[in-house]
Amino acid sequence: MLQWSTPESVTEIRSFLGLDGYYRRFIDGFSKLAMPLTQSTRKNQAFMWDKHCEESFQEL
Repeated sequence: MLQWSTPESVTEIRSFLGLDGYYRRFIDGFSKLAMPLTQSTRKNQAFMWDKHCEESFQEL
């Protein structure tokens, strides 16, 4: 997890969240931390990596 590179597509974000989901029981407020990433995977929304996504990615 520590060496995971920054996601460059919705598919990569979904992969990261899927693997990271295992740790959700150990991370207080996981869903709140993951919210920017989860929102960026919605259908009918263009992929956009912003500072909120980066902060969420680094925190998780």
